Amino acid sequence: MRKPFFRPLLLSLLLVAACNTAAPQLEEFASEAGNFTIQTPIALTENRQSVETAVGPIEIHTFTAEDRNAAYVVAYSDYPAEMVAQTDPDTLLSGSRDGAVQNVGGTLISEDTIDLNGNPGLALVIDAQTETGEEATVNAHLYLFENRLYQVLVVVPKDEADKVDVEGFLGSFQVQ
Repeated sequence: MRKPFFRPLLLSLLLVAACNTAAPQLEEFASEAGNFTIQTPIALTENRQSVETAVGPIEIHTFTAEDRNAAYVVAYSDYPAEMVAQTDPDTLLSGSRDGAVQNVGGTLISEDTIDLNGNPGLALVIDAQTETGEEATVNAHLYLFENRLYQVLVVVPKDEADKVDVEGFLGSFQVQ
């Protein structure tokens, strides 16, 4: 008796179709006050908070979104221009890096120097744990534009990393 030759083909097509789910569409998000745009898979929501620092109160503008695979964050804060003018940009970025690692109770895995439109930045990968104790990876880009610090992050559970377009989000960030 002959075996049907189309059955393996049909099964392989079904498997390919099941595995070939489209990545979420990225849509542009713009903040006029923040002077930035970014491509995001889900809508960002703004939150503001004032934090007391050694140089006085600093207002942090945070734009966040979360789905079951990742958390997306863009934050910016303005520092006193005179303080920034008297401080080396690498020192400011290093302090931000250390604060980010400390805030998530993580371990710095990698760090690269980057820039955006000639402005200094750092690309970071941090191993951390979520509030629920789940292991996660934080991919972050930090940029210093004059006296404004931008932080762009994607937090992904370790077992979900291949389901998220981290670079699509981080790489789409632009300052206007």
